[in-house]
Amino acid sequence: MNKLLPAAAVAAALGLTGCGGGSSAESSPSAIATSTIKVGVFDTNQTCNQLFAKDDDSRLITASTFVANLPTEIDKSQRTLAKISAGDLEFVANTANEAMKPLVLDLAKPLKDLGESDQSGFDREAYKMAESKVLEKCSTQYSSYQGNKAARAAVEKAEADVAARKAAEEAAAKAAAEAAAAPKEYAGFGDDVVTITKHDTGAQAAIIQHTGGSNFAVHTLDATLDTTDLLVNTIGNYSGAVLFDARSRGQTTALKITAGGSWTIKLVPLTSVRSFDGSVPITGAGDDVFYYKGATKAVTFTHDGSSNIAVHTFGTRPDLLINEIGAYTGTVVWAPGLYQVTADGNWSATLK
Repeated sequence: MNKLLPAAAVAAALGLTGCGGGSSAESSPSAIATSTIKVGVFDTNQTCNQLFAKDDDSRLITASTFVANLPTEIDKSQRTLAKISAGDLEFVANTANEAMKPLVLDLAKPLKDLGESDQSGFDREAYKMAESKVLEKCSTQYSSYQGNKAARAAVEKAEADVAARKAAEEAAAKAAAEAAAAPKEYAGFGDDVVTITKHDTGAQAAIIQHTGGSNFAVHTLDATLDTTDLLVNTIGNYSGAVLFDARSRGQTTALKITAGGSWTIKLVPLTSVRSFDGSVPITGAGDDVFYYKGATKAVTFTHDGSSNIAVHTFGTRPDLLINEIGAYTGTVVWAPGLYQVTADGNWSATLK
C-alpha cells in the first residue's frame, strides 16, 4: 500500500522553501522527478514485508501456491486467478525500489501472460527463476514465514492429535456403551434352567418367544434357585415383552423355562424399551413394556382379547391400574413412569 507523506516532507523532496523555490537545478523537472521517485519508493525490506504480509495469505505465498497447484488443463477460472495474482504482485512492484521492482515484475509476468492470453501452458521455469531471486532478496522474511509455518503446523498437529484422541475415546466409550446395552440372548428347546447375567441391578426387560403347542411358562429364580415370580404362563405360541425385578425382591440370577417347543429370551436394558409422550396413541398386541413420558392425564385404554388384561405402572407411585378379563374399554389416570401391559389381544392407550 502506498504511504502518504507529510506536506513538509514533500516540500523538502521538491526543494521548496517558505520563501520561494531553490536553485534552478533543484527546481528543474529532472530534479523534481528524481526526488519524487526517491520519496515514493520503499526499500527492499519494506517490499519484502509487503510480499510476505499475512503469511499463507500473502501475495507471494498465494501466487506460489497457485502455481504449485496449477493443473495441466488450464480453464477460464485459473486464468482469472492468475490475472488477479499478477495484479497483486504488480501493485507491490509499483512502490518497489530499483533493485526489487524488476524482480517482482519478472515474478508477475508469467502469471499475467497466463491471465491475458489463451496460451495452453504456463512458463513455470520463468516463474521459479524469478521466485528464487525474490526469495534471495527476502531471505529474512522467508525464514520468518517458514518459522511461522512450522509453528502453525506444530499447533495444528497438536490440535489434530487431541481431536483424534478425543474421537477415539468417544468411539471407545460409544462401543462400550453399545456392548453394555446389547441384548443378552438365551435360547433352547423344552424345559431348562438358564443362568442369566443382567445389564444392571434392578428392573430388567425380557423379550420372550416360544413356538410350540403345549404349556409355556417362565419363572424367575434367585441366587438360591427359589422361585420369585411368574413372568409368562400360556398355552402354545407366545411373543411378548415382560418386566422382572421391578420390585425389591432380590436379584434374578436364573430363569426356569417350561416348554414343549423352542424358545428364545433376550434381556434388554430399560433404556432400550419404547416410549411415548401421549401426542399419538400407543398400541400393541400381547405383553409389552414401555415408558410414558408425558404429563399426568386421563387415558382411554382398550383391549380386544379374551383373557386377563392388566396394566401396572412403576412410576413414583406403583399401582395396578387395570385388571380385568376379556375385552375392555375404560379411562384411567396415567402419570409419567414405566408401564407393564399383560394381555392376549390387541390394545391401545389414547390420552384424552
